[in-house]
Amino acid sequence: MHDNHTGYRISVVDEDPLRARKEARELLAALAAADSTARLDLPQPGGPARVDDKGGPSAETVGLLLSAGSFVVALVQTWLARVPQRTIVVQRPDGAVLHITGKEAREDDTLIERFLADDGGDGTTAG
Repeated sequence: MHDNHTGYRISVVDEDPLRARKEARELLAALAAADSTARLDLPQPGGPARVDDKGGPSAETVGLLLSAGSFVVALVQTWLARVPQRTIVVQRPDGAVLHITGKEAREDDTLIERFLADDGGDGTTAG
């Protein structure tokens, strides 16, 4: 495991924790060949959901930690475009956050790429 992982975090947001975990594992499987450091970042058992998660306090967020890169971004875009009802949250190491749905991914296929490529540094929230 990479306990001191400092890369990007991609979270799958869903009110059904089992579905969120299943989809996060599917996304991890798609990313594994492109980013060998990618790993699941599961919520603490019985831990409360964050209030800023989509769907309010009942939503479960299952994350992936990765180092990112253009091929990884392309895989995320492809995966997300297959599930238009899905919402993911992408967080850069500088703390900036992007919320995007599968529908938005189809409409703007470069949104995540631009977000991850942006140096940011100001911690602003997009999306």
